Amino acid sequence: MTEKEENVGYCKVFYIKEIITGANHCGRISTRYFVSNLNFFTESQHHNTCLNRKISIDQNGNIKNCPSMTKDYGNISSTTLQEALNHPDFKKYWNITKDKISVCKDCEFRHICTDCRAYIENPEDIYSKPLKCGYNPYTCEWEDWSTNPLKEKVIKHYGIAMV
Repeated sequence: MTEKEENVGYCKVFYIKEIITGANHCGRISTRYFVSNLNFFTESQHHNTCLNRKISIDQNGNIKNCPSMTKDYGNISSTTLQEALNHPDFKKYWNITKDKISVCKDCEFRHICTDCRAYIENPEDIYSKPLKCGYNPYTCEWEDWSTNPLKEKVIKHYGIAMV
């Protein structure tokens, strides 16, 4: 995997050369996605490092925080991006920092790690740990999150096909 950053005028575009098979590709937590720079670290102190100031359009034209999230804020054919941004709930994830998230608040990597709110261990709790994180900060060990029997039910809930 190679990651590039390009300055295209008023914003930066980050992209990864990797095959993406669908929206459920999002949310994987891995050391290869860790970002160690002052801007990312500073943003992580007050904002969600995955969703802050982000807007996306899924394959059907639905405007969302992330293409993997179920909630949409209109369709690009009938809703402007500004209208979607002005929706009262659109920015509710922007300020969920790792210091507010169960388990993540105890993790030594919390300020260099991305954070998925689309796939979380408890879909009823927006502050629960990212589902696709296999790191345990209490034992300092990584495991394959997809083989954890405790996550089986929620993997089915999201309809994530495991290979």
